Amino acid sequence: MSSQNFKASYAGVAAELQKAAEMIHIIDEKNVLKVGQNLATIFQYNSKWDRKAFADIQTVDDLKLYLDDIHQRLRSSSYLYHYTTVSRVIEMIRGRRWHLGNAYDMNDKLEYKYGDAQRWENLFFACFMCEDMESIGMWSMYAQPWEKGVKIAIPKSIVQKWLKSVKEIEEISIETYKPTGRIITVDKDNVSLRLSAVAYSNSDSLENSDNEEKVTCGTVSNNKLARLVHARELTGYIKDMAWSYEKEIRVKVEFNNIYNCRRVAIPITDDVIDSMIITASPLFDGDLSQEVEKEIHRQIRTDRSIFTNKLSIKTICQECEYKKPNEV
Repeated sequence: MSSQNFKASYAGVAAELQKAAEMIHIIDEKNVLKVGQNLATIFQYNSKWDRKAFADIQTVDDLKLYLDDIHQRLRSSSYLYHYTTVSRVIEMIRGRRWHLGNAYDMNDKLEYKYGDAQRWENLFFACFMCEDMESIGMWSMYAQPWEKGVKIAIPKSIVQKWLKSVKEIEEISIETYKPTGRIITVDKDNVSLRLSAVAYSNSDSLENSDNEEKVTCGTVSNNKLARLVHARELTGYIKDMAWSYEKEIRVKVEFNNIYNCRRVAIPITDDVIDSMIITASPLFDGDLSQEVEKEIHRQIRTDRSIFTNKLSIKTICQECEYKKPNEV
């Protein structure tokens, strides 16, 4: 968008808002001006990224802007998904808290190694998938054992509303997984709480290879950015291509961690709980709906995996030598 067009767009927005204000007599000229500026900035921002395809990004700063533009990153997804176990879901709903871990305890130690150590100290996140299709890879990695694995689906609009409502963050003990009593206040402690996407780079996989270096996000790729997994400015934004199946969206909490917290939690609202759809893994053992309602005395929507009775996998539990002969 040109400077002239931007100014014209802003002037038009402000004029329309002023007309509305004059009709309902609740917005003064100063507030209209401010709202008009904000809306025009949003229009300019969206227009910029509509024109500038992922393939054309050439700087780290532009890549971060792209990944933080969560409205665009989620435009083709109706829900955010979290793969876990039924016991963790029950504990989450009972405690009405969603835990976010520190990077030190993440399973991808390569990402931790290449990130900025000081930034990692201050950054906590919970991971979601933005792919509406089920993922056998995610079932296998995060919803184990298969017999108790589940997938949580939450509408993206509910997630965004939920995060905007968070006022306080609790420190969680890494020994007991219970609150320590320490509270971090979003406004007072200057906490950043947001959603952002993750990009994936194949740079570490190219040794002794003639393949082209590239960065991907969802279905798009870029070959203009080099060695990004080593860019400390992208701490929390970039992972090795081996993890690209996750199509990850992160809930990020960042603050000056003077308390040396290792784990934190944000409160879960009724809207989040009521909107949840919990899907049983393809090899789930038992009745998921009954198990959840028995433990939390609350009706939760449940579903079956599309792969139920369609997978031939010998699980660890099935091969356990301590399993009773009559147990399936």
